Amino acid sequence: MTQDPTPSAAPGPVFSAISSSTRHIYDLLKCIGFMPIASVSISADNIRFSVEDSHSMQANVCLTPDLFSSYNYTPSTIHLESAGAPPPSSAEQFNLESEENNVKFQISLSALLECLQIFGADGSNNSGGGGGGGGGGGNNNNRQGGTSISGRENIPFGRQQGPFFGNPNLFEQNGLRLPGTCRFVYQGDGFPLSIILEDSGVTTTCHLTTFIPQSSTDLIPFNRTTLTHKIILKSAFLHDALLELDHLSPETLIYSVSPHKRPNFSLSATGILSSATVDFSSNNKFVMETFLVNEGFVGRYKFGLVRKAMRAMGVASKVSLRGDGEGVLSMQYLVEVGEKGAAPTFIDFRFLPLNHEEDYEDEEGGEGYSGMDGAEEDEDGDEMME
Repeated sequence: MTQDPTPSAAPGPVFSAISSSTRHIYDLLKCIGFMPIASVSISADNIRFSVEDSHSMQANVCLTPDLFSSYNYTPSTIHLESAGAPPPSSAEQFNLESEENNVKFQISLSALLECLQIFGADGSNNSGGGGGGGGGGGNNNNRQGGTSISGRENIPFGRQQGPFFGNPNLFEQNGLRLPGTCRFVYQGDGFPLSIILEDSGVTTTCHLTTFIPQSSTDLIPFNRTTLTHKIILKSAFLHDALLELDHLSPETLIYSVSPHKRPNFSLSATGILSSATVDFSSNNKFVMETFLVNEGFVGRYKFGLVRKAMRAMGVASKVSLRGDGEGVLSMQYLVEVGEKGAAPTFIDFRFLPLNHEEDYEDEEGGEGYSGMDGAEEDEDGDEMME
């Protein structure tokens, strides 16, 4: 890793944004906070944070201008050649191949999260109602509309009082300990990323050193032209399934999808003394919103890496599971932030397989069926969660 060169005089910031609440930004970035260093890519449409682990997993958080009260991006002349391009679709937000002309650098994600905590983003851990009852009080608040994360009130598993579901008001601004404003400023290559916290006349400025990124392309690209399947379900059900398997302390997660053979979708793992499988039926629309399959898919993934995505499962309302012809597994979480009707935010995880059977055929379906035919797709052939 190389520190950015000595900065030169800049006429104005390349990027600046203002937020009256950093709680939602903190909680989104905390979902990928398991790694100390993050790659940052800034454009007029979003600011994207990416981390990787063991060259086998990549996680991305895309912060859109809707999350800020003010968002300004003024690229230098070397970046202006792409200014006339159309804005990316929600799918393209997670493809660095289309971000060649964006402003890029690396920062310490751990330091950034510490700075956001100064603003009070870690407050309000017990907003789920007073008195006894623990998880019961939180469930009642959910039914009364006290949360901006949809779908939790209908989850029958009863684990909403767990480490991720215990705070129903995760993105409510009144959970902050301190009022005020938070401003993000980046002057350009060689300059630090500055975070300016202002409250009641008191100003705190944090300068985070930026570094030259090691790579400008996706570490784990996802080939949407060879999409094998797409499954959309409530993230709470996926969280509960992985939590059950995690009790075995497994090394490997086996992920199976079949267009005809029952069960259509299953997750299995083997521990030292036992093994377990969680099956999902494509006919249960309460659990599985979408089940589209081109061909059968079986992949083996390191469970320890998949476990790191469980925090995102706790704040998301839906998850889109996809696989490509190379066996790459994409878990894309839809997070509803702020007021009802506001544009959602996506957290994207990608996993490389331990091994992949390229010629997998299920027992009944042969080459499978074209379950994706007729599905509405975006310009790049990638169907996203609506």
